[in-house]
Amino acid sequence: MRITLMHNPKAGDAEHGRKQLMAALAKAGHHVNYQSTKKGDYKKGLKKPTDLVLAAGGDGTVVKVACRLIDTGIPLSVLPLGTANNLARSLGFVASPEEIIARLQDGEKRAFDIGVARGPWGKWYFFEAVGGGLFADYLRAAKGEGKKNKKLSKEQEMTRHVSLLQRMLHDYPARRWKIDIDGEDISDRYILWEAMNIRSVGPALYLASHAATKDGQLDFVCAREADRSLLMEHLAARLAGKKHKFPLPIRKFRQLRIVWRGSTLHLDDEPWPRKKEKPKSPSEIKITVKPSALVILQPAAHEP
Repeated sequence: MRITLMHNPKAGDAEHGRKQLMAALAKAGHHVNYQSTKKGDYKKGLKKPTDLVLAAGGDGTVVKVACRLIDTGIPLSVLPLGTANNLARSLGFVASPEEIIARLQDGEKRAFDIGVARGPWGKWYFFEAVGGGLFADYLRAAKGEGKKNKKLSKEQEMTRHVSLLQRMLHDYPARRWKIDIDGEDISDRYILWEAMNIRSVGPALYLASHAATKDGQLDFVCAREADRSLLMEHLAARLAGKKHKFPLPIRKFRQLRIVWRGSTLHLDDEPWPRKKEKPKSPSEIKITVKPSALVILQPAAHEP
C-alpha cells in the first residue's frame, strides 16, 4: 500500500521517531512517502498520489492533517503519539503504533462526521468540540503554564491539567450565554457549555459518553451554577483515576446558534477566536455538523 506518513517529529519518544516509523512501515510491506508536519511546505506531501494518509502525532497533528482530507475520499489513519489522544481514541486507534502499523493492510474504512463553526471571522472545522466558559478559559491558562513544565510524563501532564481545571472551577463565575439549539432558546447562566463531536475533550474528560462519530449529530453538554458540585466531583474522580460517568444531561442537536459577546471560546484545543481575528461584539456563531466528511481506515481487529 502507498502511504503518506505525516509525522510530528516533536511528538512521542525516541522509539517512535522518523527512522523507527519508516522501518516499521517498510517491514509491513508498505511504500512510504515521509513528510514532517513541522515543515512550512508540509501540505505538498498531501498532494502526491497515495492509498492512505497516516498522521503520527497528537490530536493537533491529526486535526492539521484531517482538515486537508475533508471530502477528498482519501482514507486517514493515526499513530497516537500525543498526551491525551482524544481524537485518536475516538477514531479507534487505541493500540501501540507498532500494532496499528501491523494491522493497517487489512483495515476497514468507515465514515466520520466533523463539526463546522461559522462566525464573523470565517468558517472553521472542528473534530473534538467547540465551547465556552470554564474549559475555554482553562485552555488559555494551560498554554501559559505548559511552557514551565516541559519534562513531565504523560500521566503527570494529564494530572496537571485536571488539577488546573479543578482549581479554576472553585470560583469560576457562571456567565450569561444566549444560545439557541435546533430552534429552542436555552439561554441561561453557564459555567461551561460544549458542542461535542466525540466523547472526550481536553485531558481525556469524557463529557459525552454516548457521542457517535457518524450519526450526523453533535452533543450539547453544559453546567450551570447549580451543577458546580457535581462537576467538582467529576473532576475529583478523574484525578483519583476512577471511572465516573459525566453526571449532567446531554442533548443531541444539528444546529446551535450563539450570540458571542467577547468571552473566550475554544475550537478543539485552541482558544478561539485567534489573536489575529478581531470580530465585532456581539456577533452570531452557528455550529453545525458535516456528515461523513472524512474516511477513516481503522486497523484490523486484533486476533487473540
